[in-house]
Amino acid sequence: MNLAVARQLAFVLVSLCAGTGACHALTVAELERLLQSAAATQAVPFHEVRESSWMSAPVESRGTLRSSAGRLEKRVESPRQETWLILEDRMEWIGPNAESKQIMFSGAPAVAALAQALRSAVAGELVALEKSFRIEIRGDERQWTAQLVPRAPEVVRSLDQIELRGAGSQLQVIVVAEREGERTTTRLRPKP
Repeated sequence: MNLAVARQLAFVLVSLCAGTGACHALTVAELERLLQSAAATQAVPFHEVRESSWMSAPVESRGTLRSSAGRLEKRVESPRQETWLILEDRMEWIGPNAESKQIMFSGAPAVAALAQALRSAVAGELVALEKSFRIEIRGDERQWTAQLVPRAPEVVRSLDQIELRGAGSQLQVIVVAEREGERTTTRLRPKP
């Protein structure tokens, strides 16, 4: 099925639900198909707020996300320019002066699980996450929330849950709740 046909099918499904009220609770596979019908490789604007009891005030950032096979690129434009690349085996940070740092996932299981979840969520690949996360979906095709709770004990020590929120085929919000109380809320395609 090509992308144009998949998008039309997703639009028809959402339209039918809205018109008839006949929507049903989504399964992980159905939500994946819905998200993939709109998955795009172009840059998507984001606004992110990181909250922690360790910080005197929330930290906000803005930029763009771009997803492609095995890769998620997060370009931060403010408050400072930097790029985060989430690859299959590592995360790379590139600063404004081309300085860079890497975290290899083989030595950081919690970072690996979070990175895999973010990369897969933005790409609309949820079924693969069921191995590492217990996924509970609430809502229907019109409005939905997916709660991802890690399964591995070494990940549970750091990561409480990831919540994905959206409408139709659009992922709109990603909330990462860590065990120590830190919370990061990322809004995709924010309204001006």
